[in-house]
Amino acid sequence: MKDRSIFEQDDSFSELMKKAKRKSIKRNIIISLFVSISVLVVLWLLLYIGQHFMYERMYEDAEETNDYYHMYGANVYPNGASYDYFFVAGRSNASTYKKVNGHLINWDFKSNFHTILGTKASINTAVLIDRNDSTYKNNYKMVNFHLPNEKTIHDDLSYLKTLPDFYSVEAALSFHEEMTLSEVNKVFPEASWVWLLQDHLYRNASSLKETYQDNTLSVKRDFSEVDGDHALGFSVEANKAFKKGAKQYITFLEERSDSLAGAKEALQMLKQQDLDQIPVAGVILTGTAEEVLPYATKAPVRVVRTGVIIPY
Repeated sequence: MKDRSIFEQDDSFSELMKKAKRKSIKRNIIISLFVSISVLVVLWLLLYIGQHFMYERMYEDAEETNDYYHMYGANVYPNGASYDYFFVAGRSNASTYKKVNGHLINWDFKSNFHTILGTKASINTAVLIDRNDSTYKNNYKMVNFHLPNEKTIHDDLSYLKTLPDFYSVEAALSFHEEMTLSEVNKVFPEASWVWLLQDHLYRNASSLKETYQDNTLSVKRDFSEVDGDHALGFSVEANKAFKKGAKQYITFLEERSDSLAGAKEALQMLKQQDLDQIPVAGVILTGTAEEVLPYATKAPVRVVRTGVIIPY
């Protein structure tokens, strides 16, 4: 019997090695696929979660801007919102407009850019310019109200009288003292927006006086001014019961009392009295110069400030 060499190939062992190698390759392929799929799933989940919160922030930003101009802004109305979606970023757009004698004026436009990482950048395209003691927004003059019982410097009544009768005009009429909503409805039935006083406005005026009291420069400053974009109030429909607008405004404040700054204070102020007895400090009137002037010269009016003027 011949002895077998240790170097002689064993076919059964070779086949066993091949099988083991094939199993190892299959196992590695399966593990690689599993790991790859797991990584993709995790990345997709992270992307989905990031996009979800990004969209929420976009909606909240647009809603916040619209809510602000529902609560504040003399004759300024929210124009809804639009959204642009990208893979890892998005943009929310909120705009507002004014209504002046049937003309719609683009007033404000704000964009907020968001990423899934939580970063944010804001762009406001409105251009503000101070000229001749007035503020212009996108080349349109901003209306101002004036606090009762506070010294005033500016009054545009004489200017309003010089305008051609057919000019479209926006005018803010500030009263000598607050009137009830029902009185305003009778005296100024063509008003489109009513202004409500806030206690902090007098505190702000007093603080500004103290700030400028020791100023050596002879700068004339009207501490009674309240710019239209920061005026609290609500819209009303001409020749209809103004308390309908008040009721809608109160409903809005109730819905936003927990999320909108200042809504609770405004709501508390309004709900202390009957709708007809709500105190009003001023109104916005729009129409032709000929239509607005008779109301601007009524006895309750203390100061007249013009805003948007369109020569047709």
